[in-house]
Amino acid sequence: MPPGALDRVIEGRTIEGRMSVRYKNLESQKEDALSGRFVWTASGDDLELSLLDPLGQTVALIRSGAAGSSITFRDGKRVDGATPEALTQRTLGWTVPLRGLRSWLEGRTDGGGAVTKLDDGRLRQDNWTIRFVPNDAAAAGSAPRRIDLAYPGPPAEIDMRLVVDQRSGG
Repeated sequence: MPPGALDRVIEGRTIEGRMSVRYKNLESQKEDALSGRFVWTASGDDLELSLLDPLGQTVALIRSGAAGSSITFRDGKRVDGATPEALTQRTLGWTVPLRGLRSWLEGRTDGGGAVTKLDDGRLRQDNWTIRFVPNDAAAAGSAPRRIDLAYPGPPAEIDMRLVVDQRSGG
């Protein structure tokens, strides 16, 4: 793999921010947590999500498009698959809802399965519980600064928090 290949960004809508993930494998009861940064890019049907460690080094690059999905790790190892969700479950041990994030990062729920409004204001879509936390300084109706996601499993129970620091393009 050429140097810097993991850092390539597809032109289009780019969202950068911080993330924290806690997950528990329901079969083994093993729990783990991680935090770091992310760079999300969408260009047409192509999606790209870079997961970075707290020092800003790329840990994994997840891509999805018409030709399928792949995840490439820092050491150059690449795994291909049909969906990014199945790939991340298999390789990371927890699911990254890449297709849902296309809308959720913008504060929308379009493009996925049916949406259920919960009594506490959260939403449920594709078995994920979503809470959009608005930016206090933002105008009403603008994209959220923070998105809290929860997935009950199986195979893993996941709590994810995304904080958007910058939006550009698109």
